[in-house]
This record gives sequence, C-alpha cells and structure tokens, in this order.
Amino acid sequence: MPITPMIPGAGLIGWQILQTTLKSQQKAFNSSADVARDAQYFKENIGKISSGDELVEDRRLLSVALAAFGLSDQIDSTYLLKRVLKEGAKEDTSLARRLSDGRYVALASAFDFQKTVEYPFQKEGFSDDILEAYDKKVRGDLERLLEQPEYRDNALASVTLESTVISALDITKENFEAKIASVNSVDDLISDPDLLKVALGAFGAEDRINSRNLLKRVFTEGTQDSNGLANVLNDRSLISMAKAFGFDAKPKIAIQADNFADNIIDNYQRQMFEDAIYEVDSTIGTAISFQNAAPALAGMDSSDNTKWFNVLGDSMMRNVFETALGLPSGFSQIDIDKQLEVLKEKAQNRFGIKKFTELEDTAIVNRVIYSYLLQSQASTIGGSGSQQIALTLLSSLNSNTN
Repeated sequence: MPITPMIPGAGLIGWQILQTTLKSQQKAFNSSADVARDAQYFKENIGKISSGDELVEDRRLLSVALAAFGLSDQIDSTYLLKRVLKEGAKEDTSLARRLSDGRYVALASAFDFQKTVEYPFQKEGFSDDILEAYDKKVRGDLERLLEQPEYRDNALASVTLESTVISALDITKENFEAKIASVNSVDDLISDPDLLKVALGAFGAEDRINSRNLLKRVFTEGTQDSNGLANVLNDRSLISMAKAFGFDAKPKIAIQADNFADNIIDNYQRQMFEDAIYEVDSTIGTAISFQNAAPALAGMDSSDNTKWFNVLGDSMMRNVFETALGLPSGFSQIDIDKQLEVLKEKAQNRFGIKKFTELEDTAIVNRVIYSYLLQSQASTIGGSGSQQIALTLLSSLNSNTN
C-alpha cells in the first residue's frame, strides 16, 4: 500500500503545514512499493506498445496511463478507451473531443499512435550551432578579404565592405532562425537560397551550392545507410551536414520519445499523491489538485473565455471557484453565458484576476486557495459567527496580497 500523507490539521492550517513538507512527502510516496513497482513496470514496457488496443489490453500499463490523467475510475471502460486512443484528439469529431472532458483529450494527445517524423532542425536550439559555424565562416572569409591590397590600402572601401557584409550576415542569420523550423522537406530547404546558403556555409560545403540534384540526394539519403551518397562520396562536410539535418529520420510514435515514460510517470506519481491526500482530507486534496491544474490551464494557448469555460466544465475547478467566491448552490443552473460573466467579474473583484494567464502566478493561485479553504471550513463549522470570521480573514488576506 502507498504511504498515507500526513496532514496535521484541517483547513488553512493543515494546508500551510502540508506545503512545508510537500516535497519530502511526495518523495516518500513515490518510493512506496506499489507506486515504485508500477512506475518501473511502465518505464520498462511502454516502449513495446504500438497501438491503443495493446495499451488497453495491458491492465498494468493502462492503470498508470489512466492515473496520470486522473482517469483511474475508467479502467474498465475498455471499449470507450480503445475508441479514444484510436481516434486521437486532433479532429473535432473525435470521441475525445466530443466527450467535453479535457482529461480524455490529454490522454489521447499524449498516447498518439500515429507515426510522425520529427526532424532535428525542428527542435528548439537547433540553429544555435549552425549559425555559430556560419558566422565564424563568414567573418573568417571577410577577414581574409580585407587583407587584400584593394581593401587593406583603402580605409573607406574596407569599412564599407565590412559594414555591408556584417549587416547582411545578421539579416541572413535572423532569417534562418525564423524559417528553419517550418521546413518540412528537402525541397523546402533546397528551394530557399538563403537557408541553403547557411546550411552549406556552416559545414564548409558552399562549393556545392549549384549541385541541387546532388544535394537533394545527400539530404534525402542521409547517413544511416552506408550506401547513402554522402557516405559513398566520403565527403566529411556533406556527411556532417546530412547528419545534422537528419532528413533520413525514421517515423516514430509519441511513446518512443526519449522522455515520454518519465513524463507520464511524473504525472502518475503526482496524481496518485493528490488522490491519497484527497482520501485523508477531501478539501485539502481538492486544493492540491487546483494548485497544479490552474497554472497548467492558464498556460494553454487558448482564449480567456475558453479557459473560463474549461473551469465551468471541470467539477474540481468549478467547486474551488464557486466556494472561494461564495457563489450560491444554484449558480450552475443559470444560463452558461451568464455563469461566465459572473465568474469573471467576481474573480476580478475578489482576486484581481483580469486575465486567466495571471493564474500562472503562485500568489494569485494562493489567494484563490486560501479563500476556498476558509470558506469550506466556515461552512463546515456553520453559523453566522464562523462566516463572519472567514470573511474577516479573507479581507485581511486580500489586503496583504495586493
């Protein structure tokens, strides 16, 4: 059995004490036999799975996958899960999208079994080394050219040439960095003279600039096959360039990514820990879930209204906001657009939330959580006296955090 979290106190006091021991308790929880064993099994075996059906049929792998997205209670919904995983989440008509539950969308997006190719040059940071090499090459050529008599003995010509070259170099580098990640094929690269110029220059292969057919074969055939043209020619510049751009990369599915298993396991351990806290104290467990979910939602690339609608569609987040804002029990029965309007207005007035992205700020999240915990505790104690105490505390908290 996993280790039971220790929460010495209820409400805001229990929450504050838990926060001071959260990391150590999470570490101990992750090390408990059941959690550690399932995590290890997932790490060792997920790479053998090639379809959603195979994942669903391995109950042990599936339990980790579902727990990572808060769907543990759906482990016996095999037909639904197979459809969700088979259809993915890219199309609006997919089951995951139509279920109107972000957990299924997240699950289907993570376990995407459609093969795709991720080229090295589409990864962040790829252009750094390329541009450094190209910059060094151009500046070296410039330095040698400035040593020629026509420039060495003519200060004006020398300054003009240097200024022109450096200006063009900066523009070329900016252009390369802005466009390289959008390249999807060898033809895209070869047909763009500015991109190709940088690619060739960085690897000392600029003399091949007009050999388009040769370059197409070099890039397409890559270096993994000994019969690839770059290997046959035994040209170190072409080999290095072909290897760096990696157009011969093999299609992969998401679970074959190097960090896939670790990311899922991190989510699994965090979610299991949240569930364990919820079993000890449901109010603090809900607050922990909100602490993680709110910044994640705030960071999503979608409109403010879409994020607030997500709150209204998520029982946990709706509960936290409705409780923290003191909204009446019948609030969910009014028109959905009116709910959105009221929620946004009251969140701004109470917590200063003008844009949902502000919930990426720990201080803002804490304001909401403190209010939720105090209001929850007041309603549990009951009576007008406790309500007044809670309101006084909330007023104090709001003034201190502004």
